[in-house]
Amino acid sequence: MAFLPLYSVAIPSDAPSAADSIAPSLQTPRSGCSSCAAPETHSPDTPTAEPEPSELVEVEFKGRRRLLCSNPARLPLRLRELVLVTSPHGIDAGHVSALGATAQRKQALYYNGAQPQERILRRATPQDQQQYERNRREELELLLQARQLAKSFPTLASMKLTDAEWQWDRRRLTLYFTAPQRVDFRGFVRTLAQRFKTRVELRQIPAREETRRLGGLGPCGRELCCATFLVQLKPVSLQAARIQQLSMNLLRLSGLCGRLKCCLLYELDFYREALQHYPPLNAIVHTDAGPAKIVKLDLLQERVQLQLQETGALLTLTHAQLQELRAQGRIELPSTPAPPETPPSEPEEESLPPEEELE
Repeated sequence: MAFLPLYSVAIPSDAPSAADSIAPSLQTPRSGCSSCAAPETHSPDTPTAEPEPSELVEVEFKGRRRLLCSNPARLPLRLRELVLVTSPHGIDAGHVSALGATAQRKQALYYNGAQPQERILRRATPQDQQQYERNRREELELLLQARQLAKSFPTLASMKLTDAEWQWDRRRLTLYFTAPQRVDFRGFVRTLAQRFKTRVELRQIPAREETRRLGGLGPCGRELCCATFLVQLKPVSLQAARIQQLSMNLLRLSGLCGRLKCCLLYELDFYREALQHYPPLNAIVHTDAGPAKIVKLDLLQERVQLQLQETGALLTLTHAQLQELRAQGRIELPSTPAPPETPPSEPEEESLPPEEELE
């Protein structure tokens, strides 16, 4: 793969990059915490000295659901250790995903500086671990039963039950589902509560969150970004594909969730910066063969394709040749920018438009 040389793109040192804003964990070696923005000095499985207590702890639950908790007892915790935490409806269990300075940075970056509402109760005992594993084993059977019960409710035909999650103390069962619109599931919830003898909550999640919980392999052959290192699932619009001059192909642009791929944001800042070093489309370049209009930019090959206005023939100039013509004042910028592929009358949604609109 060809890359732009350093002289062609001058990115300020203080400018945020795509990796900084989207996947900060890629900047440093990852450890047991798959989303930390700072390296750890040891693996959680390596026997070391007792760790220092941390006042702030991030705990990860099933489905990569994360919560910032306080540690009032100053328990010495390690990454990936199972702990019991308070919740609005009882006691829940999760694994430690960030400690100390890393948790403080995440508090400012992902939690907008909010103070933790829950606290760490204690480190999990062997009996707590057994309870946690038993809950995980039973969730699949409960999900299958809930799907079977949903078939007796005609109003829930569009509901797709995705996952089930027991609270550690089994006082609450959460069922996650997707649906194209809001559904009335009040009667369904009462039936589930009578069947499972506990408090039942149905929570509708978007398609990206559903894919994160289910996991899988992307078209690149690697595990899904949303199920590994991505902390926040940001919406992606078609403008990101247009800036990178990608083909408006439905199958190539969409991921397993049916939305635009998250990786379209990874190099977006780089392309935006690189485009500043090239004239816009439809600019007139006065070449030796006559005036020509820029019709295509190839940033990776550092080439610009032009079309002669008199004969319609195509010419190709390198970035260096284009810079020489610009220094000589032989580039005439268009009075109005090139029109976009679709009129920007309405803000774009993150989901792909119908296929006929991409042609």
